[in-house]
Amino acid sequence: MTATMSFYADAATNVHLSQYGTRRTPILTLNGDGHSLTVSVFDRVPIADHLAFARDLAAACTDYVKALETYAAALTGGDQVPDEER
Repeated sequence: MTATMSFYADAATNVHLSQYGTRRTPILTLNGDGHSLTVSVFDRVPIADHLAFARDLAAACTDYVKALETYAAALTGGDQVPDEER
């Protein structure tokens, strides 16, 4: 089974990490107007797999920030269209 989901974040979207120490696994949530995304652990999947996923997610998020910063740097005067597309 495959699935695709788009999550369009804006200034009202928030990211929250719920931490419970060693009592239970953490939960990561992204909440926006009319949509949310929750990332959590299922006991049927080995914790090593969850850690690998979390590390991949963190790396992809870091790369996303770098790419977004590059894109933002191409914008001039507050315009929303990069110079190369004008």
